Amino acid sequence: MTKAVLQERQRSLLQQERRIANELQVCLASFEGADAYASTLRQVTDSLDDLFLLVIVGEFNAGKSAGINALLHDDVLEEGVIPTTHQVTIVRYGQNHEQRLLDANILEIDAPADFLRDISIVDTPGVNAVLREHEQLTEEFVPRSDLILFITSVDRPFTQSERVFMERIRAWGKKVIIVLNKIDLLRTPANLDEVLDFVRENCKNLLGFQPDIFPVSALLAQKSRNAIGHDAIELWEKSRFGALEAYLFHTLDEAERVRLKLLSPLGVMQRLIDETRVSVEQRANLLAEDARTVSTIDEQLTLYREDMEKNFAHRLSEIENIVLDMRARGDAFFDETIRLGRILDLIKTQRMREEFEQNVTSDSATRIDQAVQELIDWLVEHEHRLWQDVMEYLERRRQMSVRRDDAMVGSVARQFDYNRRTLLQSVARTAAGVVSTYDRQAEAMELSQDLRSAVTQAAIAGASGIGLGAAIVAFVGTAAADVSGILAGALLLGLGLYIIPARRKRAKQAFTIKMEELRTRLRKAMTEQFNKELNNSLNRVQEAITPYTRFVRSEQQKTAAMQEQVERLGASITTLKNEINNF
Repeated sequence: MTKAVLQERQRSLLQQERRIANELQVCLASFEGADAYASTLRQVTDSLDDLFLLVIVGEFNAGKSAGINALLHDDVLEEGVIPTTHQVTIVRYGQNHEQRLLDANILEIDAPADFLRDISIVDTPGVNAVLREHEQLTEEFVPRSDLILFITSVDRPFTQSERVFMERIRAWGKKVIIVLNKIDLLRTPANLDEVLDFVRENCKNLLGFQPDIFPVSALLAQKSRNAIGHDAIELWEKSRFGALEAYLFHTLDEAERVRLKLLSPLGVMQRLIDETRVSVEQRANLLAEDARTVSTIDEQLTLYREDMEKNFAHRLSEIENIVLDMRARGDAFFDETIRLGRILDLIKTQRMREEFEQNVTSDSATRIDQAVQELIDWLVEHEHRLWQDVMEYLERRRQMSVRRDDAMVGSVARQFDYNRRTLLQSVARTAAGVVSTYDRQAEAMELSQDLRSAVTQAAIAGASGIGLGAAIVAFVGTAAADVSGILAGALLLGLGLYIIPARRKRAKQAFTIKMEELRTRLRKAMTEQFNKELNNSLNRVQEAITPYTRFVRSEQQKTAAMQEQVERLGASITTLKNEINNF
């Protein structure tokens, strides 16, 4: 379309169309994998500056080349009973018959036919050609068309391949005219009516529209050119080519060609918008499932923390109970020992220490160490089980994801799918690696060293380097020795009968305070160390899934923005279509 034939209103519509096309181009450029869409969009918008493009499609041997020759009243294209069109052929106006190969797939021919002054014709390979690249050439060129002549023949009307191809054409929003060729093969008008009814019914039922149908005989139309007088007129009338020419020359006037020319790119843009919308919606749904996966893992980690904290409180109370039991036995020891009847024994410090160890501490060190080891084993086992659960959950998600991703639309999903699967597989491999290489004995030993070192340093100063139970017992024994020593010294000074009950009471109180202090510091130190180990365990899992989590959140933001752009552009296209149709 040249600017000379455009009125001011038409130019305004054209500017709006270019603006929408540019915005869609930018939108598609931000959507990885949409290169093919962008290329198609460039082609159709560039075609706005070309002449009206009439594209001829159909199966080979349906008479496409013969129909074009009949329209041009000239033998411009080669005809044959085998596929003769192996490339897209563009027929343009030229004063002389000339042809040139633009590339391996496009042949351009000049012909001095008046019909070509305002309209260029494109002949395409048969949609059922043996060579599949022929069909691909046809499908790639269809989006650039302004009007499509779909040629079928009465001997094979509306075949399955034609129906499938027609659906693809309609998806581009193109206006389609059906040419029913080879009516000369039919014996009676009734036979023709049957074929016409068959084609109309199939169009209505399968495609949802009722196109204009022109029954013709390209063979008779061409024969009429070589006949003279009455024979030429009779052949032309029998060919019924006049009705098709009248439509193309008169009904398809300049105003109608301008309208179709403007609508053609909008149909392509709408197709791209629709396909992109479907892909974006699928991506949004998939990401929503991914977000739920991340949320589920977060919830499981929260529940894991809660369960571990509850169980730790129970296990810590078991260790505290050993200390409390020592305190109770200590009270009983002081009641039994610090009395007048044993005043001579009280002077013997070594003997008192031995009795204290036998009656108070005895197996406490072993019990404490055993409880602590069980605590350590419990921590190690549950961390290992946590990684197993994460790994198994992600593996199930990955398998479901592979099945779901395979249904994603077109190339616009490929890079996204690749990135997403790679991250999901990476997290699953990390979890699997942890599980497969998890050395429980080594983990338990390391945790044991950390726990004992932290507890003994924080709760029992100067007792590092020995077992936790032994350190606690040593502390208890020191406290008892301090109390016994004070009492023995007092007795030697002759404080005698009246002071023993007071000293026993003070000894018990002092011992109780020491044991309570030990219990408090022990609880604090072990709780802090437990929380440190628990946080480290949870952080390792969080760090493993962070790249996947970050990807999901980033893609959700990008996808939401893309959805908004697609909907806005779709509304703009619809509005502009209505303006053009009402023009």
